[in-house]
Amino acid sequence: MSEPNTYPSAPVELPLGLDQPEPAPVEGCAGCAELAKVRDWARASGDGTTVSDCNVFIRRHPEGHQ
Repeated sequence: MSEPNTYPSAPVELPLGLDQPEPAPVEGCAGCAELAKVRDWARASGDGTTVSDCNVFIRRHPEGHQ
């Protein structure tokens, strides 16, 4: 008798989305400028989670510019 599999199939590999360009802050927007500054600080300190969060916040800015 063979050993049963403990998993149903091979794992699914999802894309990381690293091929998307980073969103650029809108010129003249203080909120975008602050997010870009935090993103730069996070990148310099190796905090990839905060870099990603800032990118999402810039893309989904409350004033609606992208």
